Amino acid sequence: MLDLMISARNIDYAFLYNGVRFHVGIKAEDLHGPGDLLQEFNAFKDDIDAPDTLYQFEEWILAPLHSIIEKEAPTPERDASKTVTLLHYFSPLTFAFSLVNKDGSLHAIQKYNPDKYGDLSPRTQIVDALSDSPPNPGNRRTEMILRSSLPHVPLIAASELERVGTDLKDFELSDIPKKVRRLGSSEPLFFKAGFKDHGHKRELDILDQIHRNAAKFDPPIRTSKLVVWDESQTCLMGFLLEYIHGKTLRSRSQDASEALRRKWMDQVEATVRQLHEIGIVWGDVKPDNVMIDSDEEAVVIDFGGGYTPEYIPQELQQTAQGDLIGLEHMRASMGI
Repeated sequence: MLDLMISARNIDYAFLYNGVRFHVGIKAEDLHGPGDLLQEFNAFKDDIDAPDTLYQFEEWILAPLHSIIEKEAPTPERDASKTVTLLHYFSPLTFAFSLVNKDGSLHAIQKYNPDKYGDLSPRTQIVDALSDSPPNPGNRRTEMILRSSLPHVPLIAASELERVGTDLKDFELSDIPKKVRRLGSSEPLFFKAGFKDHGHKRELDILDQIHRNAAKFDPPIRTSKLVVWDESQTCLMGFLLEYIHGKTLRSRSQDASEALRRKWMDQVEATVRQLHEIGIVWGDVKPDNVMIDSDEEAVVIDFGGGYTPEYIPQELQQTAQGDLIGLEHMRASMGI
């Protein structure tokens, strides 16, 4: 899935399959008629955050597109030597469809509007001054960030970053590249796309704060490099982090000794205390947002905001107190 936008009467869904992008729009008004399509649409819309519901929704929406996908996006022959850059990935052949009720079944009608469907890449416009006029929330291109607020790190063009991985499964080839490297380099980097509403601006700000206060951290927390769409330096596509070779704390804690689990939690708590000293709230406290690197050290990741109810009460999200409660719940979940 590339994008999922839901409003009171519409669902817009975008996905990539074998390097071809599909955009599907569904309007409640187009589902009136025989059958239960409108009721099914409303049920999906109201519970889309549930993993099972999302899976069922994807099956529901893909059924009328099956023959089209087979024709327009056949499985390509694997070519390990083919370079796939971020620019290539986010600029694929694109098809757009609306789904309507035809005799009680979903029917796909092809349409295309390049202004609406031509670019679903993560872009945040880099500006020297914010506009006085309020942005249109329905326009994905209105996300803006001040040039002066960007961290002072290198800017790398998306055309210069290639996906890393020759052993990817077919279905993984459609996922947004995360492990990348600069062309001509062997150093892996972690790419985090700057999609609207995914907290990338918050994370950039926090990473910059960490970078500027690095002397207070021992060891320092990893910082990012930025990625731009092109050499013009007018759009932010996402950012790069030092690639951490390892697994999440949740994964590693399943078979780690109690001594190791205690060590990792002590390191996480020490890092969070250091963050609080300079006014930074971690936010989404959970074992999935801690990486255990190749040196068996715990590294705190993901400052995009949000929270997980299993670890933090809703009323304490994005607070230092919420962080501390989340850490207590993490310890309890790890049996220490």
